[in-house]
Amino acid sequence: MSLMHFNMGGEYALSLSAWGEGRLEDSGMSIKLDDIFREYRENYGGEPTDISLFIEDTFSYGLDYGYTSIDPAYLERLETLRELILPDSVTELEMTPKLEEIFKKNDPLIRGSFDSFAERFAAGRGLRFRPADFVIGRYEYEPVHEVTVLTMVFHRDGSIQVKTEVSSPGSSAGNTFGGTFWRDLDRFFYRTETFEQVAAKLPSCDGDVVSRGKLAEFMEKAKTHKIYMGKN
Repeated sequence: MSLMHFNMGGEYALSLSAWGEGRLEDSGMSIKLDDIFREYRENYGGEPTDISLFIEDTFSYGLDYGYTSIDPAYLERLETLRELILPDSVTELEMTPKLEEIFKKNDPLIRGSFDSFAERFAAGRGLRFRPADFVIGRYEYEPVHEVTVLTMVFHRDGSIQVKTEVSSPGSSAGNTFGGTFWRDLDRFFYRTETFEQVAAKLPSCDGDVVSRGKLAEFMEKAKTHKIYMGKN
């Protein structure tokens, strides 16, 4: 079963998040687009003015399944698509006349990892490209089983933050044993700072950030790749 989560009224009027395997299509979804659009109309009295579709990179979680293709008919339903976030497992995107029209009209921001199909697709069609959010460090403090996860987050307005999520058994956001915290970064930090300077700003798991190498790899590649850092 493929899962669909949606959020209304965030950075985009409608944000969709798909989790599953094989081909992304409406027929296999836990929540159908008709139901989502119906609820949106009931809440806001019209159609969403802009839509984001995030296809989860399940392989990055260590799972052995994920989406590998997208039914173009699904994307055709997203007539105000403004952001498309693709996992590395998707290596092609079938274009139809209607999709060509949607992409030309909306100029959607394409997001994914460096050197991926997403980046090549954006470059080949003259679309803007921005990296997808990614985990740069994860640390577990074993005495209390407290887990800290650091994620690099790229916002719609072009700003960048590191999100720190702390959790431990029995804790919840808002108490001293858990919560979500944010650290602002300059949007061009990969040019103005060294990897060591950035890692030193990150609490608790800076050693894990170094050992994983995700941050260092990103900063090195970001210097030579074209990234759209303006507001989408």
